[in-house]
Amino acid sequence: MEDGGVMTLRARDTERRGARGEDTAPALEVIEVAAEGPMATPELPDYRPVLDYITGFWDRLFRFHPHDEGTLIGLPRAYLVPSVDPVRPLFQEMYYWDSYFSALGLVGTMHEWLVFDLAENMAALVERFGFVPNGTRYYFTSRSQPPFFTKLAKLAYDIKVARGDADADEYLRHMTRLGVREHETCWLGEKHPHERRKYRGLSRYHDINYSHFLASCESGWDHSTRCDGDRPGSEAGRWMDFLPVCLNSILYTRERDFAEAMTRLGATTEANYWREAADARAATMRELMWDADRGLFCDFDWKAEARSPLPTLAAFYPMWAGLATQDQANEMVSRWFPRFLLPGGLVTSLDSFPGRQWAYPNGWAPLQWIVVSGLDRYGFTAEANEVRRRWCDTCAHAFAASGTLVEKYNVAEPHREPEHGLYGLIEGFGWTNGVFVDFARALQRG
Repeated sequence: MEDGGVMTLRARDTERRGARGEDTAPALEVIEVAAEGPMATPELPDYRPVLDYITGFWDRLFRFHPHDEGTLIGLPRAYLVPSVDPVRPLFQEMYYWDSYFSALGLVGTMHEWLVFDLAENMAALVERFGFVPNGTRYYFTSRSQPPFFTKLAKLAYDIKVARGDADADEYLRHMTRLGVREHETCWLGEKHPHERRKYRGLSRYHDINYSHFLASCESGWDHSTRCDGDRPGSEAGRWMDFLPVCLNSILYTRERDFAEAMTRLGATTEANYWREAADARAATMRELMWDADRGLFCDFDWKAEARSPLPTLAAFYPMWAGLATQDQANEMVSRWFPRFLLPGGLVTSLDSFPGRQWAYPNGWAPLQWIVVSGLDRYGFTAEANEVRRRWCDTCAHAFAASGTLVEKYNVAEPHREPEHGLYGLIEGFGWTNGVFVDFARALQRG
């Protein structure tokens, strides 16, 4: 790393790796990339056109449906849909993890009130169903999605604290109670319909129909090469047979959130309980999921009692969650970060497969944000900012050409379209907007 913080490590070759991500790619080399990185100069490009577009686009994503209508589940507050497509009106419902990453771009803006509405809607879903479904359609109640409810509630709580709201702690108490209910009902469930905790206290993604394909939809990574989805004819993979490193990292952060909230509220016994639960989960994850020889975290096949050989950006979730040791973080960054960092940002996996949109060469906003947050947490500020710069530049260049943002990008060759996958290329886009705003603000702060 140079004094100016410009990345000097990158993969020498970005050609497709082995079918299961084995170490068959050309070796890494140390080269200067200051001249070729999209943010090589200290002066930021003008992101104002994109930011202005996003500010105006939020209004197009608003929906308010207080009553059930057909398959659509009514919600008490306004919400955001991920996208608006006049040709294919795909979205009229609120989605679980999309909402959190969209909300990141609302904080501190004229639309900040929507953070509270999104959180209240999730609370209402927990009150009604015991968990937050994948999306607000009845046919989505067979599964959930990556559970970011406590993170969204904390965004809202922090706004209340910053404003000096007198009801901040009561709000925290209410949201924590519902978060615990969702956690215990859904994510720690061991019986039908929430059979998720499966092995050594760790959980899996699931679906009430016991469908690997729909469990992959619960993961949000539909469709990917993870969980043996990298084989011909195996689009569904074996998601219910794996304990995903991403999910269990999220569950760890939820348990830490509960402990922090209980401490704040003076509930010492409950705080100790959740702190111990989080510590136990972290210890088990480090034992089962950390591959010391390869230097990264892996999904764990609980049936075969073996780690997955496929490296993906999910490996960086333990850094975001704070459960990785500093030595583990150092090894991840030195050995794997340069392989995932491509000209347009971080690539989802090192292997490609036709029809798998959560794989090479695609990059996705929520994963950029997760990895960047983990890099910041462990002191890799320059690396975090390099990702922010490359991703924002990719979005800005694409916006200049098309006048919109999209769901995913080709980060290997940013001037080319990404792998469309089953759903095609969707314009909008809520979480791309939210992460772009968050990254641009961080870069402007320096």
